[in-house]
Amino acid sequence: MHEEDSTAFGARSQAKVPTLTRVTAESTGQRPGSSYVPVVVTYVCVLLVGACLVWAYLSMRAVMGVGGSCASGGPYQVATPCPEGSWLIAVAIPVLVVATLSGSGFASTIGGPSLLLPMWALLFTSLGWNFLEFAFEDGFHFSWLFCGVLFWAMAAPAWWAMATALRRTARARPPAQRRGRDRGTLWSSASLSGSLWWWGLYLALGTAGAFLGVAVYALASA
Repeated sequence: MHEEDSTAFGARSQAKVPTLTRVTAESTGQRPGSSYVPVVVTYVCVLLVGACLVWAYLSMRAVMGVGGSCASGGPYQVATPCPEGSWLIAVAIPVLVVATLSGSGFASTIGGPSLLLPMWALLFTSLGWNFLEFAFEDGFHFSWLFCGVLFWAMAAPAWWAMATALRRTARARPPAQRRGRDRGTLWSSASLSGSLWWWGLYLALGTAGAFLGVAVYALASA
């Protein structure tokens, strides 16, 4: 009698399992293709970061080329007008911050690295180079030299952190497991989680964004 009751109870429990699984899947509320959204947003943000870095770099060089200060517009006579295209720096900085934070947030949901370290390292390295280069043009400018050294010192920890992350990622899995992970599609959510392919994607997309930034700056300066 007890064996029959146990068998009947087990059968009823097994019959409920598919219903529970089906309800759980439906309760997620995910729509087909919704996993593509964070991937696409992350890629677009990387493009914007590359473009904005170029705008900041070229705009700064243009302003430093006329002495480091300029002005445009207003009711007063302007001694040193700002070069054409230099206004892009006012667009580059806020868009750069928003794209970096947004891209990092979406990247964290699909296993991608944060955009903060690459942005920080490239921004202060490139702007620091401008200071160092112009510090020795038309004489010697100690203040610009100091700023260049300071900017590179601020960029150094980010480069060190990225190098450490790359080394840890490369050693995280045996080669067989890494090959299996790398076969994931570039458009699938979390397909490249913990993979070195992310850094290759960031480099390619950031380079494309940089070329786009150069083209836009050339049009704005024409």
